[in-house]
Amino acid sequence: MKAAIVYLHAITPVHSGTGQTVAVIDLPIAREKATGWPIIPGSSIKGVVRATSTGDETAKEAAFGSQEKAGEIVLTDQRILCLPVRSFFGTFAWVTCPLVLGRFAKDMKAIGAAPPFTVGTPSVANQDACKVCPGSTLVNGNKVYLEDLDLNPSEDAAATMPIADGIAGALFANDQQGPTPFTKRFAVVSDELFSFLSETATEVAARIALNERGTTTGDGGNLWYEEAVPSETIFAGAALHANGGDPKTVLNGISYVQIGGNASVGRGLCRVIVG
Repeated sequence: MKAAIVYLHAITPVHSGTGQTVAVIDLPIAREKATGWPIIPGSSIKGVVRATSTGDETAKEAAFGSQEKAGEIVLTDQRILCLPVRSFFGTFAWVTCPLVLGRFAKDMKAIGAAPPFTVGTPSVANQDACKVCPGSTLVNGNKVYLEDLDLNPSEDAAATMPIADGIAGALFANDQQGPTPFTKRFAVVSDELFSFLSETATEVAARIALNERGTTTGDGGNLWYEEAVPSETIFAGAALHANGGDPKTVLNGISYVQIGGNASVGRGLCRVIVG
């Protein structure tokens, strides 16, 4: 099998849900069972990629399958790579953790895809610490403030710059501003703090149904709470070609997809980058 890394960069908030109520959230996002981190299941991706792909129906059936036969392309779950978190300085941070980075590098190597960085994952001493790149816009007065948390940063160039440059080069090389905005907002926190942020830094919106008269009385008035991962979230997964072909040729030309529910209200628009 040949493999390629597939990144999803959320342009708008993404609701890839489970259909089951959790606590006070009526429509939560899908999460990994073991870690509790946001995830986009492969089943949510394959259909929209097929619908967006170019080529005739015969080529699509060969690549993505039909009711009678499995397709040649395998699309894995999209796991979170960087979570955008509100920052008092620098507007927001792209936050990750050693376990996320280590698992991403390990999994990509296992399927034969080269991860965008080759250095080992940095270690973070405790939950009050974080590592940032030199010249980070997140730091002020030797502090980093993420949501309501104040962290003690260290500018560890050897640990952070190769990773930040690698991810930024894969996702933002063609941006007008280049990779610099990403590296200046890149932060590595502890695994425990990342798990906390993945629970508390998502978006939860209250929505209400209107009746045919446009009011909340009568048949309207149904209030529910819906969760979404915020815009600027970065996910990463893989595409594999079962017959030895290059999965990049099948995914070529797909630059944007709509993932999850609520497309009519602008949710789920994601940029697709194949590495």
